[in-house]
Formats: sequence, C-alpha cells, structure tokens
Amino acid sequence: MKTQVHEDIPCASDSHDEHIHSLRSERTLVDGALLFQALGSPERLQLMERLLDQEHCVSQLAQELGEKVTTISQRLQQLHRARLLTKERRGKHIYYAIADHHVRDLLTNTFDHVEEERLK
Repeated sequence: MKTQVHEDIPCASDSHDEHIHSLRSERTLVDGALLFQALGSPERLQLMERLLDQEHCVSQLAQELGEKVTTISQRLQQLHRARLLTKERRGKHIYYAIADHHVRDLLTNTFDHVEEERLK
C-alpha cells in the first residue's frame, strides 16, 4: 500500500517556529550520538544494568558475567569515554559506577519502555 503525500496541505500551525523547541549545537548532537553508540550493544547494556545498584570493580563484573577481565575492561572503558561511568582506582582494583542521575534515569526509562512495549 502506497502512502499519499499531500504537499499542499499546511501544518495545523501557521508558524513553523512553534515546532522548534530548542536547537542543540552540533557538538551536543555528536556527543549524544556517541552516548547512544556506547550503549548500543547488549553486552555493554548488561554492564550498565549491573552498575545501576552499586559500583563494581572490573574483576567482580568479569566473575559475575563469566567473561575475561580484559573483555569487561574494554567495554567499561568505552562506556567511561562516553561519560556514562565514573571510575576510581583503589589499590590494584578499578571501580566503576554510573556517572550521575541523568544516566541512571536514561537506563531505567529505557528498560521500562522496552518492557512496557513488550507487554502490549
């Protein structure tokens, strides 16, 4: 079925200015895309989910997930570069945590949205 496009029908609003809420800078859009790119794998999202409740060190996460420490470390570094995580060295261990409430809200809203859609 082909959708018809009616170019001669104007928007309900006479002014297109009402459609513009705010225009973000190109840098903001690029950084936002990098953020979503970093979250764009189930393995990295799984790490983020583990970190929602509390911080973890790399070796804890590797053990919990049955993965190599180097694999987990690489994924965490990518998430850290996207400013989604903070990290702190304590002795021989590096601990990662969710960066702030914005990231926490983004994750919980994402998971809630996906689960809600699945129930429909």
